[in-house]
Amino acid sequence: MFPTPNFVSLAQASAGVFFRSKGILRVDRMKGDYKVNKAEILAHFRASMDWIEGMKEWEEANWRSPIAEGKWTVAEVVGHLGPWDRFFLTDRLHPILNGEALQPYPGFEQFNAQSAELARNQMKEQTIQEFLLTRKKLVDELSAVPEAKWAEPFTIGTNTTTLESYFTGLVEHDEHHFEQIRRALDLEGRWT
Repeated sequence: MFPTPNFVSLAQASAGVFFRSKGILRVDRMKGDYKVNKAEILAHFRASMDWIEGMKEWEEANWRSPIAEGKWTVAEVVGHLGPWDRFFLTDRLHPILNGEALQPYPGFEQFNAQSAELARNQMKEQTIQEFLLTRKKLVDELSAVPEAKWAEPFTIGTNTTTLESYFTGLVEHDEHHFEQIRRALDLEGRWT
């Protein structure tokens, strides 16, 4: 059995349901506001590392199973997360903290296709290890960001956001894919 995170899923959040476990997650769907704070984001990223690390014990058939007909495999889903984490570190977090201009996003389709292709052709342990190393670096660097910096606005193209809102989006991205994996493999509970 794999660790179960202590916070609400996005499906629960969008339904207006939320839990407070160790102060994690605040959801105010009545106002149309959904965001998590620094501690909650870090808790999510740490829990995701535990869950993905647990996949080392999964059978290869589960690892190579598609999440739905015509969709990526679990390997490809996990394999695209690490490269995005690396992008967020080098092309977003570092420039934001240094007050530098942000470069445009890479082409999503091509970026994801390259990441998925790599995961298709490498061993499970390598894909998982690359994810864990990159995610840990992201957690370590985010941990060092002063609390006040999380609410400071920055601009990407024509959109203004904050680190809190930006990384809430990354939590949502993870949650979306983890729920797909859970459903595809008919796993009980959240993520397990």
